[in-house]
Amino acid sequence: MLQIAANLPPGALIGGDDRLLAEAVLRTGGARFVAREADIVWTNGSITGWREQHGAVEAVAAGPNSGNSRFQAGPPGALVCQDGVNCGFTLPGFAPEVEAFTVAVVYRSEGAARTLASVFTGQSNNMIFLSEGDGMLLAKDRQNSVEVSLPVAAGRQVKVAALGFDGRSLRLALGDRRAEASGVIPGMDHPADFFIGCRSNRAGLAKTLGGSLLHEVLFWPDRCLLASTDPEDRDVLATLNAHVRWTY
Repeated sequence: MLQIAANLPPGALIGGDDRLLAEAVLRTGGARFVAREADIVWTNGSITGWREQHGAVEAVAAGPNSGNSRFQAGPPGALVCQDGVNCGFTLPGFAPEVEAFTVAVVYRSEGAARTLASVFTGQSNNMIFLSEGDGMLLAKDRQNSVEVSLPVAAGRQVKVAALGFDGRSLRLALGDRRAEASGVIPGMDHPADFFIGCRSNRAGLAKTLGGSLLHEVLFWPDRCLLASTDPEDRDVLATLNAHVRWTY
């Protein structure tokens, strides 16, 4: 047995990265949805909700998701999005006013996840969404005011995608890679609904609904971590990436 006569930092302990991430998300005012049996809400044999890790909020099945969601126990666990079928969830009014937000998604796909998440205000028929397809991870608004993209490597390895909006720019991260684009996005200074795996409560086009395995979804309704200079904000995405490297 190897013994070390020293106190190691929490990040050096196997399994400690999950706790560190949970604590970092709480400190920065975020919500973290982890695909695990204890947090999946079932009603009459259908998945009707997904609880946040600490039970603070519950994402409910989107309007067109009439029992379409599937759960894989894993490990790691995953909520399954099927190509052309709405399997999404929503947190109505989760962002009181969209001045800034961050979305992060830990997922697997064949390269066509299509819609991973969206923030929809209902104003000016506009939204900001995160999608994957044609070898690219893309963030843009429905009115095509601003868009930013990064290339996605082929294969079913786990990916960590993050989208940030600070009122002036869209910022995108895929692992350690970053990109941004500036511009005015109309209709976003209103209360907004957050969607996971789909774009809105409307049935929408089947081509916007792709296939993916969603392992974790994180959302901060009032801050853009990718633009922040606050040390805790800057650290939380690094903590997420470290957690994914050790866990997935």
